[in-house]
Amino acid sequence: MSDALPSPTASSSKQRRGHLIPRHASIQRWTNDERGITGLETAIILIAFVVVASVFAYTVITAGIYSSQKSNEAVNAAIEEVRSSVRTTGNILAYRGDVDTDGVASSTVDRIPVVVSVSLELRVAINGVPIDVTPPYQLNATNGSLESSGLTNTLVVDYLSQERQLENAAWTVSFTGATDGDFSLEAAERATLTVWLVEYDYDVSSGLYYRLGADADDPFIDDAGGLLGKYKPFTLEISPVRGAPFQVDRLTPQSLNPIINLH
Repeated sequence: MSDALPSPTASSSKQRRGHLIPRHASIQRWTNDERGITGLETAIILIAFVVVASVFAYTVITAGIYSSQKSNEAVNAAIEEVRSSVRTTGNILAYRGDVDTDGVASSTVDRIPVVVSVSLELRVAINGVPIDVTPPYQLNATNGSLESSGLTNTLVVDYLSQERQLENAAWTVSFTGATDGDFSLEAAERATLTVWLVEYDYDVSSGLYYRLGADADDPFIDDAGGLLGKYKPFTLEISPVRGAPFQVDRLTPQSLNPIINLH
């Protein structure tokens, strides 16, 4: 009959010929779009990793450079400490004197022959930086007695024996050879430091003589038991304001001559 309904197969064919989009094709396109988004996210993550790695690398390099600079500063400071210390040249000499122990200059029966001073020649170590050797004491230009210089010393000399310790002991300085006239010890100069263990005083009637210190406030040995006699060890420690201290250890001989070479 001519009024028969079209078959499902024919209807489907007409739909394909009319270019209708099947449902499964829309799903496929959506799936393709999702892959594009996933690729963009991966790129963003990779860029983030690169940025973080760059920041970390910069931090590590900066820390390494800072650490290297600090190491160099420490090494240079250590070298500076060594260069600014002192050394001795030549022999170390001790001087004997008769020390008055009763406080009466005219009396000589009580005097004891002991080491009264020690001299040593100093130079700057390894051609280092100059050292201030401004002395705390000097010899009086008129009578030759020991007196305060009125100057502030930065170089400190400590004396130590089995019987006594003198912190910031009394010392004088004189230059030998070439000098520019100031108290700055430079590489080409030599300075002789004389450390005084007892007072070197002047009496109008008796002249120059050695005596014990007056009290604990002065930088001298105050009692006869603390004097440096024969066959006694002692130490001098010389400390510049900058640089490592320099230590001298010596032993007095069994016989005290007026001038004793301690080598």
